[in-house]
Amino acid sequence: MHGIHAVDAEIKRSGLKKIGVLGTRTVMETKLYGGVSSAELIAPEGEMFGQVGDSYSAMAGIGKVTDAQRDVFFIAGHWLMRERGAEAIMLGGTDLFLAFVGRDLPFPLVDCADIHVDAIFAKSSAPTSP
Repeated sequence: MHGIHAVDAEIKRSGLKKIGVLGTRTVMETKLYGGVSSAELIAPEGEMFGQVGDSYSAMAGIGKVTDAQRDVFFIAGHWLMRERGAEAIMLGGTDLFLAFVGRDLPFPLVDCADIHVDAIFAKSSAPTSP
């Protein structure tokens, strides 16, 4: 199951046209490896780009999010919505949910990990041909 194809299909179903992306520097630079054609993906810019990438890498390395890292992700998400016109924020990393779980969400999220898991489940539970 190719996760990026599942994400692209879900975005197409959602009707979203412009999505802010948070994740590693590579994910943000390549706009999820160039695998999404159904919407425009936009990344933070300048210093914010580096802060998001560094915060994500640090968070992923220890498996938990600090309040300072969470603030970086929320500030970047707000900026992408307000200044760049994003309709939702994509969590382009498997553990980015840690920053948002249990929080009041100030913007809609597209969680790539959730989409990939749902696609795997749907494929594994589909009837097979004899």
